[in-house]
Amino acid sequence: MTLSAPDRWLLPLLGVLALALAAVSLTIGAAGLAPSRALAALIVDDGAVSIVMREIRLPRAILSISIGAALGLSGAALQGYLRNPLADAGLMGIGPGAALGAVAAIYGGVSALFPLALPLMALAGGFVAMALVLAMAGRGD
Repeated sequence: MTLSAPDRWLLPLLGVLALALAAVSLTIGAAGLAPSRALAALIVDDGAVSIVMREIRLPRAILSISIGAALGLSGAALQGYLRNPLADAGLMGIGPGAALGAVAAIYGGVSALFPLALPLMALAGGFVAMALVLAMAGRGD
């Protein structure tokens, strides 16, 4: 696939814009720090300001970027798999299946014994729901 002339500069521009917005998100918070001091505290030790930046704001920004990338990637994978540009997880019942798996983990008491059981059973519930929908749909060749 070759990109047209506008697309060649659009993707790098969006990447730079995402990084700039991530840097701006580091300067926003309840502590009321000046943006220059907040960003400098990531590099130079500034006491409590560095702790706030390195242990609260930076992990929050990295987590939000990671979650956004994972959601975008999963949406693109689902759209490619279904060959439908409008497909999303709600179309396949993945959300309700994951909720059912999480409720089963809580109701069955498994999550109280093993804390990681809750997200694992939610993932399994979403996978089972998607597999059931695909099995009922059959092959559409």
